Amino acid sequence: MLLAASPAVAQRTICESLPQNAAGLSPDIEFVADPGLRVDEAVLPKPFVDEHGVIHLFYEQSTTPARQMYAASADGLTFVGHRAAQTADLRYHPFRVRMQNGVWRMFNYDPQRAAITSRSSGDGVTFSDDPGTRYSPHADDRGWIGIHEEYDDGQGRIVMLYLGDRHGLNNLRRAVSTDNGWTFTFSRGDLLGDSETARQNGPGAAYVDQKSIHLAGAARRLFVMKQGCAIYSFLTTDGDNYVQESGYRVSIRSWSDVSIRSLHDPVVVRLTDGPSECTLQQRSTTLAVPRRTS
Repeated sequence: MLLAASPAVAQRTICESLPQNAAGLSPDIEFVADPGLRVDEAVLPKPFVDEHGVIHLFYEQSTTPARQMYAASADGLTFVGHRAAQTADLRYHPFRVRMQNGVWRMFNYDPQRAAITSRSSGDGVTFSDDPGTRYSPHADDRGWIGIHEEYDDGQGRIVMLYLGDRHGLNNLRRAVSTDNGWTFTFSRGDLLGDSETARQNGPGAAYVDQKSIHLAGAARRLFVMKQGCAIYSFLTTDGDNYVQESGYRVSIRSWSDVSIRSLHDPVVVRLTDGPSECTLQQRSTTLAVPRRTS
């Protein structure tokens, strides 16, 4: 999240108005902050839990030279083996999406073409660039696509949730593919109903940095950030309509031992022992916020 003023001063001022969290939250959406840091000097966390419960973490090293890194953890608290990510590691990459025809695809935003492109794989490990583009900005996106997420919704569609209109509404939109992720068509904008708020208060007032997890059937829980102050969640039971859940999942006040200016890029994964773990990017630090209260 970019702010017009100095990030430290602006962020502190904005977050001072954050209310206390709602009381009596469901255990499904109540998170407790773990003390300390998981990985320092790291941004853009991308965790994946394999069938053995090992958490594979991809992240970008924030120090020069910036590069994609990989580490693993048995408990989600201590990550070891930090090294540059390798091609063989892609078998654990959470951004892979398996199409209904068995093909694996990874989707990327190409700023030169201002469009979403893709790479495909038959084994989910070795990927090759696909020709052409999968999706170009809708007229309402004003020529820009920001953070995007793709998933199989189990209803014959590959869904893309993405940010558009960076200097305007800067909020969440959806595009849908019915041909195994080869072409996407704009489905709807204002997915979380925050267009009017963004119109009145500026693009920083929208919900951004979206990532979701599948629950059951068509149900998904979508996690988003607002103004760097807190992480919120929305629930859909039909795959189309999202309802905001009470309170927030975690805020910059959730840590007592770490000074946090802002939170970005929440990614939630389900651990093999039941509770969910939420990995958050805090400035140049990757923090883990696991363990629901039950």
